[in-house]
Amino acid sequence: MYSISETAELTGVSAFTLRYYEKIGLLPSPKRQNGKKDGIRRYTDKDLHFIRFITGLKQTGMPLKDIAMFAEGGCVLLQDEEERVEDVAAMFAKRIDILESHLEQMDRQMEEMKQVKILAEKKKKVYEAFLLEEIQKRKGV
Repeated sequence: MYSISETAELTGVSAFTLRYYEKIGLLPSPKRQNGKKDGIRRYTDKDLHFIRFITGLKQTGMPLKDIAMFAEGGCVLLQDEEERVEDVAAMFAKRIDILESHLEQMDRQMEEMKQVKILAEKKKKVYEAFLLEEIQKRKGV
């Protein structure tokens, strides 16, 4: 079990962000030390895995609202059997839809980035040609 500061260090997600994610329902409330409502948060390896997964989705540009919809029902794939939701098939179908939509968005973004890269490479060549011409002028060539 890990404290919130240990979890923050291990996942790269600040303690503030972990509390915020918990508040908005993106993360299930972690177990508390001594079982008290106001006890110290204690995170498991499964919690860390789920936090890293959420962080990965966020890094791809997925909006928090979509991540929250994706995370509905908690860490179903990562939790113990008795904690799984009843309608797993519907939940999986919903998650697949969210991921398909996000993958399509990432494909569009990658194509846009590819076009921007092509333009940047062309612009770089123009500047390199201007620089070479300027150097040759100064040398009197």
